[in-house]
Amino acid sequence: MRRRNRWGYAVCVLLLLGSLAQAQQPEPTYYTAVAEWAIERAQWGEFISHFERNSRPVLERMLADGTIVGWGAFEAVVHLEGESTHGIWWTSRTIAGIERTRAELIRLPRSPALLSARMHRDYFLNAALHKAKAGSGSGGYLYVSSYLVQPGKGQQWRQLWDKYRQPVLDELLASGVLVIYGIDTEYVHTADPGLRFVVYVSANAEAEDKIAAAFAAAAGKRSAEENRAITDAFGEVLQAGTHRDFFARLIAWAHK
Repeated sequence: MRRRNRWGYAVCVLLLLGSLAQAQQPEPTYYTAVAEWAIERAQWGEFISHFERNSRPVLERMLADGTIVGWGAFEAVVHLEGESTHGIWWTSRTIAGIERTRAELIRLPRSPALLSARMHRDYFLNAALHKAKAGSGSGGYLYVSSYLVQPGKGQQWRQLWDKYRQPVLDELLASGVLVIYGIDTEYVHTADPGLRFVVYVSANAEAEDKIAAAFAAAAGKRSAEENRAITDAFGEVLQAGTHRDFFARLIAWAHK
């Protein structure tokens, strides 16, 4: 009996240690480079044509050989004067992968659309959370919501987000409504370090309605008092009046 108890105890300890080791595994690292331009309207078609002829083959090759794990190209739906209208991104597990891809892209012939661009902007991002389904497509949508977290309150914001936002996005990803979602911060800071970018890629225009319905349904399961308390809790950790959104149609995307 004592021998069986000792064996049972040993098995429990091993299982517990295995669970702890698995729980302590660091999240995979993902970096994303984003290049954006404000393209003259007369050059919008040229931007897409040049991308398809030149940039897309490079990105597809880099994805195939494992240098990057994803890429995309987009065209803004909601336009602001002087702000970006078009852009591309590529995601890698390593900084070296980001840089190898950038080196290939900047060797390409320059598009007239880029040469006449009114603005150019780069981001070098690091993912605090990155989830995706393998696949590729076009005609979906990119939605980026930026939030400025108050100094010292990043962990509080993340706990709130994990509790009230992530479960809905997980369901949407599992159902195929979303194909990518995550949280990014700037790895190379060009703006306030408190910025958080919540990013998702949807499959199509119908998916956008399903996303809105899913969040409305989640809120509908709570009382008005609970929803006000959640809104207030987010308000206590964010800088008031700094939230911004970016909404774009996807020219093409791929992820492995």
